[in-house]
Amino acid sequence: MAKKQNSIDTSFSLTQVSRTLYGLLGVMALATVIFDAGNLITKEAVIDRWTALFILFVINTIAWFIASEGTAFSKRVLTFLLSLTLLGFAGAMTYWERGMASTSTILYTLPLLSVAILKNRHALVATTGLCIATYAYTSVKYFNDYFNEGYRIQLWGSIVMYSGLFVVVSWIIMILTGLRRDSK
Repeated sequence: MAKKQNSIDTSFSLTQVSRTLYGLLGVMALATVIFDAGNLITKEAVIDRWTALFILFVINTIAWFIASEGTAFSKRVLTFLLSLTLLGFAGAMTYWERGMASTSTILYTLPLLSVAILKNRHALVATTGLCIATYAYTSVKYFNDYFNEGYRIQLWGSIVMYSGLFVVVSWIIMILTGLRRDSK
């Protein structure tokens, strides 16, 4: 019996993901304006956030543009690049929002959901590992840069808890996309 191939239309999927990310960019820009207007974040934090939003906007626009005209290989590379950019964005937001106390941890699901359009289990597992490593790094870095803002046991417990959450989200994505039994 022939093995079922995962056929995907990466141009359609990447186009949809990049269009949706424009909504994220708008929401994050509005939140930055609101936080700045209320003097909840410093001038430096405003510049940092706008810089991160600009970088994400540029990469997202490139992905959106090439999704309609590029080759299948370029679309796959751009999907992974977009996921890595989202991962960097999540890491930066985690650090800027006090490490393990950050409310931006939900942003780590975006690279997982974005790379899921490739329907490649290895890419999803690799991105999950990168999410775990990025969260652990940013949390530990913030903890050491601003010591005494939390307890060490809280740091390690948070890393274990969110790492487990990333694995669970990844597993659910595998179930929803039918990747649990494929060879990729």
